[in-house]
Amino acid sequence: MAKYKLYTDGSCKNEIGGYAYIILKDEREVEVFSDRVENTTNNRMEMQAVIAGLKRFANSAEINIYTDSAYVMNCFLQKWYLKWRRNQWKNSQGDDVKNKTLWQELIPLVESREVTWIHVKGHSGNVYNERVDYLARSHVI
Repeated sequence: MAKYKLYTDGSCKNEIGGYAYIILKDEREVEVFSDRVENTTNNRMEMQAVIAGLKRFANSAEINIYTDSAYVMNCFLQKWYLKWRRNQWKNSQGDDVKNKTLWQELIPLVESREVTWIHVKGHSGNVYNERVDYLARSHVI
């Protein structure tokens, strides 16, 4: 089975945000960006980009996710979500996990697919990362 590439990004300024993703497979490319989102945060937009992108794939799909969001990627690479579940959605300080409902939507999407996380340094010249950044910011400026 061929792997898909999913580039994601979110953006927020003054609680106004947007997100975008690009799916690549072979020579085909799908580019999607959100409408303007109000009363939000950058982390929520980063999560929304991954959620929206993953919903396009069937369960068991193989996907390389390219993101500049350490917040999203580290949740899975460092297994934060397993501890949150064990601790009734409390973090290591005993506080409620931020963005709980989004995490509860995102985690099953990741668990039901074969996901490889690839960190892309923001604004480093990666064509697709730069494009999703531009699209995510299109409603924020």
